[in-house]
Amino acid sequence: MKATSTLIICALLIALGVSCALAATPELVVNGRVIHTEPGIVVQNGTSYGPLRAVAEAVGGQVEWHADGQFAVVCRGQRCVRINASEGIMREDHLLLPIRLLAEKLGGTVSWSDSPPQVRINMP
Repeated sequence: MKATSTLIICALLIALGVSCALAATPELVVNGRVIHTEPGIVVQNGTSYGPLRAVAEAVGGQVEWHADGQFAVVCRGQRCVRINASEGIMREDHLLLPIRLLAEKLGGTVSWSDSPPQVRINMP
């Protein structure tokens, strides 16, 4: 039933000129390993967003949330960065941040793959 629904949705999207690859939820891949997050990766206006804690921990970071100031300090090794909640979006009661922003601030590089849709992070 799920496969049939997916095919119908893809057929409708194709009829509207939208690629089914864009309809799929992108995977997060860190140093070649697929990371599952909840909620999943969201692409909005060409920017890929992922859950703050899940992405930070996937790249080896530790998160300290400061609720009073609505910001987080994310540290990986000796490198620490401050991330404001206003830099992200809220989904399902989770703060999602631009994956590129977080990964690059922690010393990584980010790339995108169309097929399959993936956000790829490489950390040193």
